[in-house]
Amino acid sequence: MIHLPLPNDLQDAFWGPLDKDCRMRNAEPLENLDISPYIEYYTQQWNAIAATVDGRYVTVRAHHDVLDIVQLLRRGDDRDSIASHLRRKNPDAPEGACEGSINLAARLLLMLKIGVVKCQAAPRGFVEWECGSLADIVKKRFSEPQVLDTQHVRLPKSFNAWAISLIGGLQIEFTDNLADHLLLVDDDTKVLIFHHASFLECQQRSLFPEGLVDETLRTLALLFPQSEFRSSRLGRDEKKAWFRKLCVNSRPCMIDPRVTLCGSLRAEDRQIERFTFWRDRLIILKQAYDDATPKTLSQWWHDRRNGERWYTFWVAMLVLFITTTLGVVQCVESGLQVYKAYYPTSN
Repeated sequence: MIHLPLPNDLQDAFWGPLDKDCRMRNAEPLENLDISPYIEYYTQQWNAIAATVDGRYVTVRAHHDVLDIVQLLRRGDDRDSIASHLRRKNPDAPEGACEGSINLAARLLLMLKIGVVKCQAAPRGFVEWECGSLADIVKKRFSEPQVLDTQHVRLPKSFNAWAISLIGGLQIEFTDNLADHLLLVDDDTKVLIFHHASFLECQQRSLFPEGLVDETLRTLALLFPQSEFRSSRLGRDEKKAWFRKLCVNSRPCMIDPRVTLCGSLRAEDRQIERFTFWRDRLIILKQAYDDATPKTLSQWWHDRRNGERWYTFWVAMLVLFITTTLGVVQCVESGLQVYKAYYPTSN
């Protein structure tokens, strides 16, 4: 049974010491951060990795044991030296226990799938770390060159998670693994979105490459613009209701509500060239959205990507409705005339 530390202790340990005067992206005080989704993640990772095969917690028995490893990770120690340190502290630990403890601390610190969990089938988006420091591995993972052509790629204001789901027909699924952010899976029918905005907003002095955290928050502002999902203006209720339903369908996973509080992007900030780390995935997602064709009347009604096609479709539907109605009326009228001919009304 894991005994969780106080939320403030978790926040200070894994999110970093926070400046009391620091403000979040929407100018709210840091007291409004929601750490509950991270606590759920902490518990899941601990239960999945900390125990050995026989169920004993051999190298990390309490929260402070993980913190000792986290301090070494932040200091920049390489994996071999951290493993040697753990073996000296736990000489009777079975083979692999130290490696698992290092992976656990790294996962809790960065919300990345570092290493593979035993009995995990077909792990997706995990990061291999065999040697060197954690910062070097993370930098290498997120420094892969972006190769797709950005020409003719636009990210309009209408390109958001609601449109991707309702019009594009893609299923939205939230993920706890940052490496899976914006990834299309299941034959390009589902897109994964990293939802821990509170965690990201507190990464002031982290091991992530410079600019990655800010760009990830900007992708959340792109997909869940605050002006659309939190505004009280008329016409926004549909999007807010859709997001609430999305969070309900994600249970038992707890979604960070601040995913819709990352602000809204201006037109110049939505240029694809402004994105470095997530550019290729945004291009692929935009292409899947553009290639989707409406299949239901609801999708046709909401699909305003091509105004001329939208008007043409609904004019055709109106003409079809009028034609069908007139046809039905004429049939009824003809039937009444035939009936009158065989059964004239007697005076």
